[in-house]
Amino acid sequence: MSLEPAGAQCAKHPEVAAVAPCARCGTFLCSECTELMGEAAYCEPCVLWLRQHGAPSRTVQAVLALNVLAIVCFPMCGFSVPLLNFLAAAAGLWWPARELRRIQRGEGPLRGVRQAQVARGLGGVNLLLLGLWAAALLYAWSRGAIY
Repeated sequence: MSLEPAGAQCAKHPEVAAVAPCARCGTFLCSECTELMGEAAYCEPCVLWLRQHGAPSRTVQAVLALNVLAIVCFPMCGFSVPLLNFLAAAAGLWWPARELRRIQRGEGPLRGVRQAQVARGLGGVNLLLLGLWAAALLYAWSRGAIY
C-alpha cells in the first residue's frame, strides 16, 4: 500500500504538498516554488511576466499628477504660502525614490521606472520653486515691500 499526499501537490514537484496557488495562473506551488509579491504568492514565470508587463504604481501616478498640479498652480499663489508645492515636493522626492528601490529589489514592475523618475524630477522642480518663492519673499522683505 502506497501513501500519497492528500490534497493538492506542487506542479513542479509532484511529491510535495502545495502550500498556495499562484495568484495569477492558479498553479499549485510548494514552499520552494512560492515567490511572494506583496501579500500574494506567485510562480516564477508569473513573477517575470508581472515585472515586464505589470501596471505602474497608482501612488506614483498620483504623486506625478500632484506635482504637475502644484507647478501649474504656483503662479497663482503670489506671496501666500505655496502649501501645495511643499506637499508635492515632499511626496515627489520621497515616494518615487521608494518605488525605484522596490523595482530594484524586484518587487515592482519595470514599467514604473520612467514614471517614478519623472515624478522625482517634478518634485525637485517644486522644491526649486519653493526656494525661488522664499528668495523673492526675503528680497521683498529686505526692500521694505512687506512687513
